[in-house]
Amino acid sequence: REGIQWSYIEFPDNQEILDLIDKKKTGIFSVLDDQCRAPGTTDKSFADNAYKICSNHPNFQADFRQKGGNLFGVKHYAGPVEYDTKGFIAKNKDEVPREATELLLSSTKDFVQSLAGIICPKEDSDDFTAGGSVRRKPKRATVCGQFSCQLRELRDKIDTTSPHYVRCLKPNSQLVPDIFNPSMIVDQLTCAGVLEAVRVSRVGYPQRYSHAHFVTRYRMLALQELRKA
Repeated sequence: REGIQWSYIEFPDNQEILDLIDKKKTGIFSVLDDQCRAPGTTDKSFADNAYKICSNHPNFQADFRQKGGNLFGVKHYAGPVEYDTKGFIAKNKDEVPREATELLLSSTKDFVQSLAGIICPKEDSDDFTAGGSVRRKPKRATVCGQFSCQLRELRDKIDTTSPHYVRCLKPNSQLVPDIFNPSMIVDQLTCAGVLEAVRVSRVGYPQRYSHAHFVTRYRMLALQELRKA
């Protein structure tokens, strides 16, 4: 309407990948949690259910070779990553070894004995209210459940603040100093959406610190240099 020439700048969107991983009922985390709650499940049954539920997702991979080895792949924004389901069930349950619980219970100290009940609560037992009704104890959260909850809390906290980010880039794949791989840096900047952010900054009128404001705020990082100047 104002006659300003502009073009839409597309940013990389990871929502499809997030849905594949964490969406209720159809996400990989949800499939894994359901398998952990059901009796007699194995890593193979988890893999079979993941193939059945997630196979239609465009970012999910499971060819004949992967299915034969109980593997699956996820097409992340930076490229495909293959996962081996071996140990997924046990690791997601995160159960404390019985020997460790028995060791705590054998202590002569009441406090040490109480730790056994904290780290390994009796989930199968029920409580009875004064009226005689059964009150189920909450199930112990799986590793996936804890991760999802912590991620939601972090996002809620970020939404209430004005955070500033430091973008860390990997200069080379050899993990050695003084080697700068330009193509590797460009790939990281592209996948992280930094190039699009720079384009928006160039064509718009972003708010920037004045030099005096910048020096006032960050002078404590270079006090020695300022004294020499």
